[in-house]
Amino acid sequence: MQINPGSDYQPPSSGPVPYAINTNTSADLQSDYDNEIKEFHFHLYWFQNNKASHESAVKLRDRILELVRQGFFQVVPLKNGINTSPRGPHPIGSYEVWCAREDFARCYSWFVLNRGAHSILIHPLTREELADHSSRATWLGTPVPLDFTGLNPHLDHTPSQYPELGLGYNAKN
Repeated sequence: MQINPGSDYQPPSSGPVPYAINTNTSADLQSDYDNEIKEFHFHLYWFQNNKASHESAVKLRDRILELVRQGFFQVVPLKNGINTSPRGPHPIGSYEVWCAREDFARCYSWFVLNRGAHSILIHPLTREELADHSSRATWLGTPVPLDFTGLNPHLDHTPSQYPELGLGYNAKN
């Protein structure tokens, strides 16, 4: 069937429209603010038995630390150090960089331009740890298969990191 521009054609309706736009009322606006994702992890991966891959990952980490010192962005790498073997859902060498929403665009942009051959998992930090690492995650580079067996589908609290920075879930709105 050919549709002419400007025609009155309407697709058949067989239930809810899958891409319907949510037209919130002003009463729903506060709920949207309250439910907004405010913190993220960037996990950089490398092959732990490949010297060049490991050295490249460490070089990127050192550059991130330097950019933090210079005030380029306020992210926190290496809370758990460098993982030279599988840890949690991460099956190969990795480290995390925590990022609040205030610096998300700059952090994302920096990784897009500087990640080299490394794959990077980007996921939100919410009460739904399993969904955060799977259906809510995105990748720069080739995705790395993760082991989800140890992840909790629903935590009792929102995982807020680095409250001393006053960013993310600890920001004063």
